[in-house]
Amino acid sequence: MKVSDLSLFNSLTDSIIQAGSNLSTAQQQLATGKRVVEPSDDPAAFAQADLLQIADSATTNDGSLASQVQNRLNAADGALSGISNAITSAIASATQGADGTVNASQMATIAQTVQGQLTELIQSANTNYAGVYLFGGNQTGAPPFSGTGAYAGDTGTNSAAFSTGANIQVTYNGQSIVGDNTSGAIGAMTALINALNSGNQAAVSATLPQLNAALEQVATARASVGSSLDDATAIASNSTATDTTLQSNINQVAGADVAQVAMNVQEETAQEQALVSMATELGKMPLVNILA
Repeated sequence: MKVSDLSLFNSLTDSIIQAGSNLSTAQQQLATGKRVVEPSDDPAAFAQADLLQIADSATTNDGSLASQVQNRLNAADGALSGISNAITSAIASATQGADGTVNASQMATIAQTVQGQLTELIQSANTNYAGVYLFGGNQTGAPPFSGTGAYAGDTGTNSAAFSTGANIQVTYNGQSIVGDNTSGAIGAMTALINALNSGNQAAVSATLPQLNAALEQVATARASVGSSLDDATAIASNSTATDTTLQSNINQVAGADVAQVAMNVQEETAQEQALVSMATELGKMPLVNILA
């Protein structure tokens, strides 16, 4: 059966349009590195890639949050280290003050030293990270301890929640760690200062067991922070590994073979150019021949 020139022209036009569409698709895949961008590209693959992407976003968020938690816990551990050093120094001062060979004037001088140690402890207990006070429980917007050691925080805590269901504590009840002006490390150091200033060596000696107990309390708190830090580090590490795996899976499902796509672009470009050239030649024919 004879094919009319008009049919040939229409067929050629359709081929040019299809070649242009194929070239556009190949160019998009080459630019994005993805075979599946829209649901229409491959509905099943798009749905699978979308689920993988959601999981990857959660994993990425977990990794970012874990890094923030690590920084906050490092700040908390640094503060507790400072508190521990202050208490250790106060124990040395109390031991010196309890020595029967020191006189009242010397004890008063030691009291000034302990006052400095207490100030350092309170400063450490008022540590904040990124504007969040770490030892005020739920009261994170203001320093939890006054200059004299009175506690203005509460007994609550805050935790960071991860998509895996894990929770890591990031703020602490400072009163349970260092006490206040009447208890714990702060109370013992306050009592020590008063005993030194009054020249009461028996009272100075009485603070030593309290200070040692306070030091143990801080050590327990540091161990808890250290455990939480290990958990945060593990989550950050696992998030990185999981992200790599998910990205690989996404690429397998929706990614393009870039080398093959580059070849396709060349082939589709050549085909489109050839078809356009044919159409140009066909366009030179008299209209009457085309309509015949």
